Amino acid sequence: MFDRVDTPAFVYDESAIHRLLGYAAPLRKDGRCRLLFAIKSFSFAPALRVMTPRLDGFAVSSLYEARLARSVIDGYGDSCGSGEASVHITTPGLRGSETGEIGSLCDYVSFNSLSHWDMYSGKLKGQANCGLRVNPQLSFADDCRYDPCRPQSKLGVPLDGLTDALREEPDRLAGVRGLLFHSNCDSPDFGELRATVERLQSHIPGLLRQVEWLNLGGGYLFEEDGKPCDNLDDLCRVVDSLRLEFGLQVFLEPGSGLIRAAGYFVSSVLDLFQSGGATVALLDTTVNHMPEVFEYGFQPDVVGAVSDESGDDAPHEYTLAGCTCLAGDLFGSYRFTKSLKVGDKVVFSNSGSYTLVKAHTFNGVALPSVYALDARGKLELKGGPSYAEYAARWGLAVSQDANKSLFS
Repeated sequence: MFDRVDTPAFVYDESAIHRLLGYAAPLRKDGRCRLLFAIKSFSFAPALRVMTPRLDGFAVSSLYEARLARSVIDGYGDSCGSGEASVHITTPGLRGSETGEIGSLCDYVSFNSLSHWDMYSGKLKGQANCGLRVNPQLSFADDCRYDPCRPQSKLGVPLDGLTDALREEPDRLAGVRGLLFHSNCDSPDFGELRATVERLQSHIPGLLRQVEWLNLGGGYLFEEDGKPCDNLDDLCRVVDSLRLEFGLQVFLEPGSGLIRAAGYFVSSVLDLFQSGGATVALLDTTVNHMPEVFEYGFQPDVVGAVSDESGDDAPHEYTLAGCTCLAGDLFGSYRFTKSLKVGDKVVFSNSGSYTLVKAHTFNGVALPSVYALDARGKLELKGGPSYAEYAARWGLAVSQDANKSLFS
C-alpha cells in the first residue's frame, strides 16, 4: 500500500478517521453531547477539514491553534456537522496581551487557575463563555509525566482549592458559566471517567447546578488493538446523568481517540550492518519525527513485526535506528518473519497523534511529507518540506521559487 510513498512520510487514513468518528456518533445524536477535536494531538488542516462535518468544533491550547481552528471552521461557513461550530480554549500559558484576540476567536474559555480568572475573566466575559478548568485530584495514569492530576499539578484549579473558594469567597466565582476537566491519558476505560464525574458530583454539587456546561476533556480512546473499547456505553450513561440531574450542556474533546489509529509513519531502510551482536536497520527517519519515543521511552508499533514469543516463526531481529547523530536515536528491537533489505519500507502504525505536531528538524533532517489515504485506497500527496522553510527558520533567506514548498 505504501510502496509509492516517498519517505519519510506521514500518512493519514481518511476511512480510519471516519471509523473513529463513528464511535462518537451516538453521543451527538439528538444533541446529547457536543463533540470537539483537540487539535494539539494533530493539526494538519486538510485532515481537519475531513473531520469537520462530523464535529461540533475544536479544542485548542494556544493562540496559534485558535487561529488555525477558526480558519478551518470558516471554510465551512462557520458551521460543522450540525448547529454552530465553536472553538474552546484552555491553557496554563494565557498571556494578557493575547486575551483580546482569543476572545474574538474562541467561543469558550476555561481559565486554568483562580488567579487567571481574577486577572482576565472581566476582559473576556463580554466576548466568550467563561469557565474554569478543574483538577479533580484523582489520578489514573501510571506515568506521572502523562498525569494531569499528578501531585502539584499545574493543570487546573485543584478540587480542594475550589471547594475552599466556594466556602470562603463565593462572590469570587460569580460569573463562572462552566467547568472543564481533563484528567487522563490514552485510557480505554470510561469507568475512570465515570469515577471522576462522581467525585465532582460529591464535592461541588452546588457549583454543578450553578453552571451551564461541563467539558469532560479528552484522554480516552474509543478502540484498542483495532477493536471497540468494552465500555463505550459508560460514556453515554455519564453524559445522560449530567444532563438529567444538572441540566448541563456536555462537551467532549478527544484527541488521540479520533486520530491515533488513523495515522502511519512510513520510512525506508538506508543501511544494514552488525554492531555488538545486533543487526542495525538504519532508517531514513528519526525519533525526532516521533519525539515521544526518545522523551518517554515509548516503543511504537511496526506493521509486520511480531512478538518475541513467536521464536522460530520470526527469526529476523533488528534494532531499528534513526538517521541522526544522536546516539539514542533508536526505535527499539523488532522481530520479523522475513529479512529486511536496503530500500524496504518500515511502517509505524498507530502514529496519528502527537507525531506530526511534535516532529522537528535536528541535524537538518527534513520533516516528513504528508499523504492522505482516501476511502478508495488512493494515496494523495498533501504537502512536504522545503529547504527554503528550513533556512528561513535559521535566519537565511532562500528563494522559494528555487525550492518551492509543497505545503504552500
